[in-house]
Amino acid sequence: MRSPGTPPAAGRARDHGYKVAGDDAGGSVGPDGIQEFALGDGSVGRVGSVPRLGCVAGVFDLFHVGHVDVLERARRHCDRLVVAVLSDDWALDAWGGRPFVPLLERAQIVEHLRCVDEVVVVDDVPSEWLTGVLGVQTVFAASATDGVLGVGELDGIPAGLITVLPAGRGSRSPILRAAIDQRQSRSSNVA
Repeated sequence: MRSPGTPPAAGRARDHGYKVAGDDAGGSVGPDGIQEFALGDGSVGRVGSVPRLGCVAGVFDLFHVGHVDVLERARRHCDRLVVAVLSDDWALDAWGGRPFVPLLERAQIVEHLRCVDEVVVVDDVPSEWLTGVLGVQTVFAASATDGVLGVGELDGIPAGLITVLPAGRGSRSPILRAAIDQRQSRSSNVA
């Protein structure tokens, strides 16, 4: 856990156009050259800029420590974090089955995290809705964290808006791991 007052890492541009967020806590100048500083609540402030709104989208079924890792990392790279919890219908289409945890419970679990400022329930995450309605400047993708959208699942989102976060830890619970593995094998049969 990062202590308040420690500045977040600045994203680095890659050839494919996505920013990759580091997990280190060094640096105080953002990728666009604007000076960044940590606010008292651990969020990022930027000198001479408007608050930066970020979004993470996912199903967040079988919530575990890896989800917390991804959401906390995302929050370090924006001033406000909106989490888009995907509907059961989205999961049914993508995975071939409904989530284990009901939608309302998944949204309530995410809503109670300190790093989350707002939760919205959605059937999809179209670019025009994210940037137009929500006003999002950064969409976070998670690499290899089950239930959180990765780059390949963010179709239509401009690469310049996407910041890729490192994978969160996996659950050490053998029962939870077995359920997640079962769901992932079921979803690979749908694709």
